[in-house]
Amino acid sequence: WEAGSISEAVVSTQSTGMQYAMSDLMNSYRELAVMCASSLVISFVIILLLGWIAQVIIYAIALLTAIACIAGPAYFWYVWYEAKVEYDESTLQLESASENVTTLMYYAIILSVICLIVLLLIIFLRSRVGLMVTLFKEAGFMVMRMIVILFTPIILAIFIMAWAALWTFVSGYIYTAGTPTDLEFTRQYLVNPNNVTDANVTMVYFKDHDYIIWVWLYHLFGLYWGTEFFLACHEMAIAGAFVQFYWTRDKRKVHFPVLRGIWWVFRYHLGTVAFGSCIIAIIQLIRTILAYIQNKTKDSQSEFVKYLLLCLQCCLWCFEKIMKFINRNAYIYTAFKGSAFCTSCKKVFGLLLSNVVRVGVINCVGMFILFIGKFLVVIVTAILGYFMMKNDDDLYFWAIPVLIASIFAFAVAHTFFSVYEIGIDAIFICFAEDETKNDGTPGREYYMSKNLMEWVDNSGEAIKNLRRKKKQQKAQARVGKSNDVNMEDM
Repeated sequence: WEAGSISEAVVSTQSTGMQYAMSDLMNSYRELAVMCASSLVISFVIILLLGWIAQVIIYAIALLTAIACIAGPAYFWYVWYEAKVEYDESTLQLESASENVTTLMYYAIILSVICLIVLLLIIFLRSRVGLMVTLFKEAGFMVMRMIVILFTPIILAIFIMAWAALWTFVSGYIYTAGTPTDLEFTRQYLVNPNNVTDANVTMVYFKDHDYIIWVWLYHLFGLYWGTEFFLACHEMAIAGAFVQFYWTRDKRKVHFPVLRGIWWVFRYHLGTVAFGSCIIAIIQLIRTILAYIQNKTKDSQSEFVKYLLLCLQCCLWCFEKIMKFINRNAYIYTAFKGSAFCTSCKKVFGLLLSNVVRVGVINCVGMFILFIGKFLVVIVTAILGYFMMKNDDDLYFWAIPVLIASIFAFAVAHTFFSVYEIGIDAIFICFAEDETKNDGTPGREYYMSKNLMEWVDNSGEAIKNLRRKKKQQKAQARVGKSNDVNMEDM
C-alpha cells in the first residue's frame, strides 16, 4: 500500500510540475517573444562584428596559451626543485621519495617539450591565423551585402520537414502491407456453470512478405538520400552566392546573388548534388545496417566481434565526416567552375592538400570561434530573460521560459552561423584557386580583395598593380566625362 501511495505521489508531483511549467509559458509569452526577437538581433550584430570579435578572441587565446606554456613548465620545475632539495636535506632518504623526485623530473621534461612545441606552433601559425581573421571579415562583408541569405535555412527546414512527413506517410503503408492469412483456433465458451462449448474461430492477420526487409532498406535509403540531397542543394546555393561576389571585380555589379545561386543549382548542378548526396546516404545506410547487427547480436557476440563491430562503426563515422567535408568543398568548386562532381573532388582535394596547414587552422580555430559566437547569443538571451522575469510574481519557475528561449536562441544562432561557415569555406577555396591561377601581374590580376591580397607570396607587387589599374580606370573615367562634356558643348 505504501509503495502504491509513493508512486501516486510521484505521478501527482510530476503532473503538478507540468501544469506549473505550462502556466509559466502562457504567462510569459510577451517576455518569450521579446527574447526570441532579441536572439535574432543579437545574431545579426555578432555576425556583423564577428571579424573583429574573432581577432580579439584568437589573439587572447594565443596570449593565454603562451603564458600557460611558460608558467606551466616553470611551476613543475619549481616543484621538482623543492622536492629534490627536501630529499637531499633529509636524513632518512626513502626509496619512494627518490622515485617521487624522479617522476616529477620526467613530468617536467615532458611538459616542457609539449609546451615548447605549442609555442613554436603559435609562432609558426600566426600568419595563418591572420588569414583566418581576414576570411571572417570578408564573409561578414558579403553577408551584409546579401542579408536575405541568412534566411535560406528556413526554406531548407520546410523542405526537410515536408520530406519527413511524406516519408512517415509512406512508412505507414509499408508497415501495414502484407498477405491476408487465416488464423484458425479453438476457443471454449461457458454456456452455463455445467456446460462448456468448443467453437472454431477464424481470424485474419496480415503476414509480412519475405522481401519486406528490402522494402524497408530501400525506404530508409530514400530518407537518407532525400535529406542529404536537400542539404547539398542548400550548401551549393549558398556557395554560389558567395562565389559570385568573389569572382566579380566590381562588387556593385552583383545583383540577386542568392536567387542566381539557387537557379544555378536547379539549372546546372542537380546531378552533382544528387551524386554527392547519394554517396553520403550509402554510408549512412551501411552504418544503420551495422548498428542493427550490433543490436541483434549484442548478447551472443564474443569480445573480439564486439570490438570489431565498434571499430567498423568508428571507421564508417570518420569516413562519413571526411566525405561530407570533401563534398562541401567540391560543391563550392563546382559552383564557380561548373565541373562534374568527380572532377571537382579531384581538383579541390589538390587545393586542400597544398594548403593543408591553412585548412587545419581555419577548421579548428574557426569552428571554435563560431561556437563562441553561438554561445554568446545564448548567454546574452538568457541574461536578458533572467532580468525580465526574476521579479515576476506570476511565475512559479522563471527558469523554464528562459530555457525555452535559450534553446530557440541557439537554433537561430546555429542557423545564421551555418551560412557564415559555408561562406568562409567558399571564400577560402576561391582564394586558393585564385592564388594558384593568377599572380597579380597585368593580364593575370587577382580577383581577391586587397585585404586577402596581403596573404599571398607576392602581395606587395600585386597591390601595386591593383593600385595602378585603379588609377588607370579613374583616368579613363575622367577622360570619358570630359569627352561627354565636349560633345554637349558642340
